Order: sequence, then C-alpha cells, then structure tokens
Amino acid sequence: MKTIMGAAALTAMIHLSGCASILSDSSYPVSIQSSPERAEYVVTDTRNGSRVAAGTTPDTVTLRAKHGFFSSARYQVSFEKEGYKSATRPLDAGMDGWYFGNILLGGLLGILIIDPATGAMWKLDESLQVGLDAAPVVRPPLAPTEAVPAENESLPAGEEGTPRQQTDTLSLNERSATAR
Repeated sequence: MKTIMGAAALTAMIHLSGCASILSDSSYPVSIQSSPERAEYVVTDTRNGSRVAAGTTPDTVTLRAKHGFFSSARYQVSFEKEGYKSATRPLDAGMDGWYFGNILLGGLLGILIIDPATGAMWKLDESLQVGLDAAPVVRPPLAPTEAVPAENESLPAGEEGTPRQQTDTLSLNERSATAR
C-alpha cells in the first residue's frame, strides 16, 4: 500500500508541475564580453525601453527570460569604448528544450500554465560577445603653405605660362642655384 501511495504521490507531483520549471530557471546569468575589454555596456528591455543593467566588460548580469505569460524577454545590449565604433547586439530568449518534456512528464498543466507563468519555458544564452571596430581617426587637412592657382585661373600680370610650367621653371632655377 505504501508503494502505491508513494507512486501516486510522485505521479501527481510530476503532473502538477511543469517539466521546465523543475529542471530550468526563469532567470539566467549572462556573461557580457567585448574585444577589446573595458567597454561600457547598457542592457535595455526592447519591449518597454527600460534600462535593465549597465557596467564595464567583462561582466556577468542576471536577466529574466520571460516578459509575460507566453512572452519571451528581448534585450538590446549597446557597447561603447573611446577610439572604437559603438555596437549594438540583440539578446533574445528562446524556447527551453525542457519545455517539451511536458509532453511526457508535465502534461497540459505544465504546457499551458506552470512553465509559461514561471517563465521556465524560456532560456537565455550563457554569453554575449562583441568585437568592436576601431574608429577611423579624423585629422584636419593640412593647410597649403602657398596658394597655387588652378589651371583655369589667370596668372598675375607679368607672369607667363601655366602654374605647372611655373613650378617646373622654379624647380629648374632652384636646382641650378643649388648646383653652383
């Protein structure tokens, strides 16, 4: 009799709880990493726009996998580091494989109520890694030391030839003066 009661209690417990709720969590630690390290990051919930976490890489944050009943969490992680281009990556919860264990163990109660309510039907990746690209260095153009008129501009009075010819003549004069 005790064996039958123990088996009945075990069967009831299995059928009254969701499989993913027994074997999984509803919040997960996620490792946030960047290359190079020491980048600032911000985790934003894309469904309501709220800031969920922030810090400096490498770091680990604990995030909820559900947004609501039968609704997975969706996050956006933004990275910034001086000298590098900013980057943004999605971090979305996916279906936990243990949720399908309800077909064998948890029954309809686990499929339709327990796992969706606890969020155990969803799972987040263990890590998010991003490589930041170096930002191009913008340098101001060098100012010309002396103005050279364009080929279609007229030369000042008394000077002949095109600017190219003047440069060539100047170069020849400089060379002959140096050779002396």
